[in-house]
Amino acid sequence: MSNNPSSGYSSVSPDRPTSILGPDISIFGQQLILKTKGSLLIQGHIEGDVHGESVTVDNGAHVKGVITARTIAIQGGVKGELKGSNVILHEHSVVEASIVQEKLTIAEGAHFEGSVKKAKDASEVTPDLS
Repeated sequence: MSNNPSSGYSSVSPDRPTSILGPDISIFGQQLILKTKGSLLIQGHIEGDVHGESVTVDNGAHVKGVITARTIAIQGGVKGELKGSNVILHEHSVVEASIVQEKLTIAEGAHFEGSVKKAKDASEVTPDLS
């Protein structure tokens, strides 16, 4: 048995918990807004807006809405908008979005359709965590 947790998720500081919305969870709502002051790993399906310090959309997961976070990592699908200081589109991601960012990384093999613009100032990409 191997005790080596191999995952593609960036490490988060121990004082910031990671919340997980598992693959069996689907959340839909009018004007739905999810907020977390820590990290959020989305493995299911969400229609609504997401705000957090760090948001990861896992492989097989899908978000339709606006994601605003300091760090956004997309491995699954997103349709809407991404607003982040650091936006990463991983290899098998499928993203149809307008992206406002300070730093953008698009991996080879990622599918991206939309627009990209540099944030004029940090307030454009700062999540509302209140």
